[in-house]
Amino acid sequence: MHAEIVTALDVHLAEMHRLRRRLTDARAVEPGERLEVVLEIAASAECLAHAVYANRPEPAVISTALR
Repeated sequence: MHAEIVTALDVHLAEMHRLRRRLTDARAVEPGERLEVVLEIAASAECLAHAVYANRPEPAVISTALR
């Protein structure tokens, strides 16, 4: 589990750095370009959230015999 989470986080952070550069480059910006970048950021965050959720540990089950 740990390796998958770290890999997903590394991918997400690399995407964030790339997308941040697109937002901060000193150049003319096309109409809608910033919104497109923000939507890509949201999609990357969603992918990270799915990876974390998919690799979450199963909750401990308390036996009814122990109650």
